[in-house]
Amino acid sequence: MINANTIINELRNLNYQFLANNKNGLKIDNKNYIFNTGRIPILLSAPHAVKQYRESQVKSSDYLTGPLAIYLAQKCNCSYFVRVFNDNDDPNFPLGTTLSQIENDYLIALKRFIQDYNQILVIDIHGCMDSKKYDCSLWHDNYGTCESEIIKIFKTNFTRSNLSVDNGSEYLGGQVTRQSAFITNAFQIEVKRKIRTLKIENYHLLKSFIDAMEKSIYETYDYSMKLEKVRRNRNESN
Repeated sequence: MINANTIINELRNLNYQFLANNKNGLKIDNKNYIFNTGRIPILLSAPHAVKQYRESQVKSSDYLTGPLAIYLAQKCNCSYFVRVFNDNDDPNFPLGTTLSQIENDYLIALKRFIQDYNQILVIDIHGCMDSKKYDCSLWHDNYGTCESEIIKIFKTNFTRSNLSVDNGSEYLGGQVTRQSAFITNAFQIEVKRKIRTLKIENYHLLKSFIDAMEKSIYETYDYSMKLEKVRRNRNESN
């Protein structure tokens, strides 16, 4: 069994790049994002891993969302697409509406990645305050962006991990989920600050979140592979 300090240290090491430049981050290869393709075609996005610029003001980063996306992707051998530099924009804005055209570099590159590598699900990771009602919220526009069986997998595993979860009733949903949904399944997850922690006293919450995400990613992949097998069998019989 992996001990608490191992996971905390791994996340802390991943977090340094997001703390750089007063949490504005640094460009890598002249890009404001990094990505990696995993064996499992499920993608973890973190557009607010560094600060963002919205409505004429700088907004705080969603602490530890970048490291969590990378850590979970590496642990599950799936994909990640994470913003590492604040270019005075916000890929996830505006909220509550779906743009018919996009100009944001992060969104354009993300959609190209989803298509090129046939990702079956995008999980857009965000942070929320502890004052929110639920530990984790899965926004999916009443299943308009993601099929219900996938949402059920995640909600079941969060509940089993003793984390409260709902359908994103307190949120409007941003462009990452909305734009990704044109191509594949997608949902936005909001995670309370007390869970996104490197404090040992709250480690049980962090570990519960990681375990629920890991189990859900594997189960979603198995579910999708079973559906694909059924589809192939049907085609062969016709």
